[in-house]
Amino acid sequence: MLPTSALRSAIALAVVAGAVAASPAAAEPGPAPIAHAAGGSAGTPIYPGLVNNRLVRTQKALDRATDYADDGNTDKAVSSLYSARLQVKLAWRAAKYVIEHAPPPVVGGEDLVARVSGGAPAGGTVADQYATAGAVLDLQHSVAQSAIGMIDTAHGTLRDGLSRTLFLALDQRDAAIAYVHSIDVPPPPPGDDLVARMSGGAVAGSWATIMPAVGDAASDEVDQIDGALDLSTTLGAGVRGVFRDAELQLVKTQKRITQYWPPLPADD
Repeated sequence: MLPTSALRSAIALAVVAGAVAASPAAAEPGPAPIAHAAGGSAGTPIYPGLVNNRLVRTQKALDRATDYADDGNTDKAVSSLYSARLQVKLAWRAAKYVIEHAPPPVVGGEDLVARVSGGAPAGGTVADQYATAGAVLDLQHSVAQSAIGMIDTAHGTLRDGLSRTLFLALDQRDAAIAYVHSIDVPPPPPGDDLVARMSGGAVAGSWATIMPAVGDAASDEVDQIDGALDLSTTLGAGVRGVFRDAELQLVKTQKRITQYWPPLPADD
């Protein structure tokens, strides 16, 4: 799991990286999101309060779970994991509300060009539905990373709580991918002008620039699992089973993202 201080300093970079990447090859897996308790610094969008609250509470619950597990306080670690699962579920529910109630895009001027090109909101402005969803998807990645990173040395109820936390994050992300695909608007044919590209109230290419980075996050989790399997000589059968099942789900997630949002062809 990434340190809280590092996450909090990098949230804008994580979301911007997801917003501007045109293909999985162009997007590096970014750090998980950290919401801002109040306001935002230069270059950092302000997430809607409905979502921001859940981002903050999920990360705090993960931090508590890690500390309690390291201190050998299994009961409190399991309780904190339950809180993290609850908050990450509520985070995606809130993000869906933001998506479904987003205002129509602004047509005309530099703002239009920035949005069509996949640009992130300017610092100090409230994040749009795309950046907000990207933050929650990054949060799901953080939850999965944390569970994978802790379960290799866990036993009993803590191991079971981490397994539930891992698969909750993976299931929530798969549900988010399916939902975004269901509302995505296919890009217009090449040559359409900007206004035509904005028809139907959707920003052209916005989901297509956000979602491939989610595939990179899943790939990073596969690498994390492979590393844990290769490096540890004491993994029990239960943990190995969790890793095998998680890896199978992650491979399917990657294939689904590639199917829904295929990489853009390389320039000649």
